[in-house]
Amino acid sequence: MEYDLKDFEKDVLEASRSTPVVIDFWAEWCAPCRQLGPTIEKLAGEAEGRWKLVKIDTEKNPDLAIKFGVRGIPAVKMIYQEEVIAEFTGAQPEHLIRNWLEENLPDGDAAHSEEVLEKIEQLLREGERDRARSFADAEVTERSSAELKVRYAMLLLPDRLEEAREWMEEIDEAARYEYEIEFQVLETVSHLKEIVQGAAEVSGSEEALQLYRDAAAAMMEKDFDTALSTFIRVLQVDRTVDDDGPRKACIACFTMLGEQNPLSAEYRRAFSMSLY
Repeated sequence: MEYDLKDFEKDVLEASRSTPVVIDFWAEWCAPCRQLGPTIEKLAGEAEGRWKLVKIDTEKNPDLAIKFGVRGIPAVKMIYQEEVIAEFTGAQPEHLIRNWLEENLPDGDAAHSEEVLEKIEQLLREGERDRARSFADAEVTERSSAELKVRYAMLLLPDRLEEAREWMEEIDEAARYEYEIEFQVLETVSHLKEIVQGAAEVSGSEEALQLYRDAAAAMMEKDFDTALSTFIRVLQVDRTVDDDGPRKACIACFTMLGEQNPLSAEYRRAFSMSLY
């Protein structure tokens, strides 16, 4: 298999945006390079696309050796998304190179999570929330990223509340502050569900309370258009209902829909104007 560099932009930079690229800086006169070369080529042949090997002759490409700060060869550097993420210098035995690869290759689950998130966001922008949820049902696993688990939990709301709660509970304590809004949404939806079921007492004027209950019922039926328009009417009539409940409910709807969803875009301005 041919591993020699042909086009740096294509072989390294462009390739690294989706697949880790391992660069072997070497020279013909370097005995340790000749020792390392067959080993790393063997591992590249076994990689099955998980990473790509590019060999750069420092005699022919001194500018690239300088660019990457090569001071001694063989020098091996792992590039991912155009950044050096790991490196070592000198000939190493096969088992140590295997360990180095396993310790430093980006998690395949993380790359998959990013792809799933991109697809979900595309569907949400198109207003296809149900399709996004069905797609996520088949793609999200316990090994998915925290960001994807949280996005999935928001898609499960409002009707699959307990499932959403279980996915949110998987987020590490240290990372929970990043998703404070989503945790608040979980509690807001839980509270609105109790209101619809008649299991929660709320305060406010009679007119506002009736609208508020109607909006909560629409939200639980995933009729977000009716829910948002009605929650905004409640804001305009009596914002104090249920301890600022209509504002929290609108934020919950926007978060469940995704900010790029057409309904979010349609109602965000009216919501903002109703607050002042």
